[in-house]
Amino acid sequence: MAEIKISQLTAKGANLSSTDEFAIAEDDGAGGYVSKKITGAELNSGMNLTATNTITTTYTFVLTDKDKLVISNSTLGIVATIPTNASVAYDTGTRIELYRSNTGDYRIVGDTGVTVTAANSADKVNRQYSVATILKIATDEWVLFGDITT
Repeated sequence: MAEIKISQLTAKGANLSSTDEFAIAEDDGAGGYVSKKITGAELNSGMNLTATNTITTTYTFVLTDKDKLVISNSTLGIVATIPTNASVAYDTGTRIELYRSNTGDYRIVGDTGVTVTAANSADKVNRQYSVATILKIATDEWVLFGDITT
């Protein structure tokens, strides 16, 4: 494992190896510290959305949508459903990016038992070319944020 200083990395992470580890010290609340690590691969995957999934009809998110950009390409409108944790066990902290590439509404709803919260009770990606995100914050609890509307 190579030791690399943050100042040695380029904007694109050209010097970042997937096996490099970054240590982070966190206060444990008892006067000590807990050390956590993240690998170069984890850091890169958190910064890059390299995969996309284009949908054109009513859709239920699947596990492979994690860390993807799910593109709605419909003129008629799409309702995309977040499944229950019992159906699809996303990790807490999972993000799914949403992009409305066409004129049809892109509405996000939770399956029965799934709570989706958003500012002003918004449930749609605002308009064509708008981007939003859904973020899992707890079991069967998600937040919708970004360029959203009701």
